[in-house]
Amino acid sequence: MEMIYLDNAATTRVDDAVALAVNEVFLESYGNASSLHDVGQEAKRHLEGSREKIAAYFGCEPKEITFTSGGTESNNLAIRGLAKANPEKKHIVTSVIEH
Repeated sequence: MEMIYLDNAATTRVDDAVALAVNEVFLESYGNASSLHDVGQEAKRHLEGSREKIAAYFGCEPKEITFTSGGTESNNLAIRGLAKANPEKKHIVTSVIEH
């Protein structure tokens, strides 16, 4: 019987081409993109190249693209940004299902 995966809200199988590209970067450009040494600068070039491609896809500036560590940090950033942009609004309503 063929398995049907229905938990795509949690995670999704990575496309083979994406997995190969990411694996190449993991093996060759594994440095800290904030470091000044060559391996770090190579990682930074990959990171900034990705930022530029994503910005071009969405029709925005690269400086408008923010990378986070995951869903929780992303949600926190979005909620805090909305709260800061609307200081007259005194309440934020959320629930445990938000992440």
